Amino acid sequence: MSTTLLQLSDPHISEDPGTVARLRRVLEIPSSRRPDAIIVTGDVADNGRAGEYRAFGEAMAGGQPWIAIPGNHDHPDTLREVLGQQRCPALDVGPVRVIGLDVTVPGADHGLLDEETVRSAEAAAAGAGHVVLALHQPPVPIGHAYVDAIMLRNPEALTALVQRIPGVRAILSGHVHTPLAASLSGVPVRGAPGIVSALTLAPDPPEMRGDCPPGMALHHITEDGDVTTTFHPGF
Repeated sequence: MSTTLLQLSDPHISEDPGTVARLRRVLEIPSSRRPDAIIVTGDVADNGRAGEYRAFGEAMAGGQPWIAIPGNHDHPDTLREVLGQQRCPALDVGPVRVIGLDVTVPGADHGLLDEETVRSAEAAAAGAGHVVLALHQPPVPIGHAYVDAIMLRNPEALTALVQRIPGVRAILSGHVHTPLAASLSGVPVRGAPGIVSALTLAPDPPEMRGDCPPGMALHHITEDGDVTTTFHPGF
């Protein structure tokens, strides 16, 4: 029996009620496609304020189990305090353990995987079967000049972590507000589209459009660890 993870990214919840409305749209999934858990890969809040996280938590209440990791727009300590998350939150979903990685750098838009997070992730993976790692900034370039300058700065550290953790089946990321399919050392890298807006092809100046449907990704993981990803607009 397969496990289904709903990946959401970049809701950028703010005082604008439209941001919560866009989040609610991607949570309205037909029962036939209902996921087993939800993974939110960063930029939960637009300004890192406690009220923004409370609004996010209210929208998520009563649904599937979920974890959220911070992005460059978040205040990691406030996120963890208000939403009850750990530095490396872990969630067991059937035979799959999802582990979140905090790769934020204070005051910067790029990501960095530090030794403390590596050690926490290794500890969280102990005894797991299939493992999915989730972070905000992608570890691979996508060919867009603006976002490639603010990706994960040390993808080799993530590669080394994957090599030390048995059974890593996928790496999930957000940040770039567009669907992403790539690989890192043979492991699938999947990025969810943005909820608040979508990245256009224009690199200079970059353009994010909010007049399009919010997006999501569904990851289906078989008992053998094979991963199939589909991307969808909000219903």
